[in-house]
Amino acid sequence: MKNRLTTILHQTERLVADRNELKARVQRLDGELGDLRRSEEVLRARVAELERENGVLRKARSAEQGVAAAGTKERIDELVQEIDRCLALITPAAQHN
Repeated sequence: MKNRLTTILHQTERLVADRNELKARVQRLDGELGDLRRSEEVLRARVAELERENGVLRKARSAEQGVAAAGTKERIDELVQEIDRCLALITPAAQHN
């Protein structure tokens, strides 16, 4: 009988330790989730900003009515690439939600 009680006691202690580890892990994951959500918000804001800037550049380009401004096209291409990078960063974060 004493052996059974000792075994049960050890199992209980192990279960309590496992519960505490899991609880700590949940807290860490909650913190990571919060960080990822904040990062997503920042990236979404940056994408919106870049899209606005891209729109302004496109309007400026069309206002020139065919007069090619080499720097403007390059800048638009850079902005589009940056938007694509931001979207690529946002996409994995959104899939975890």
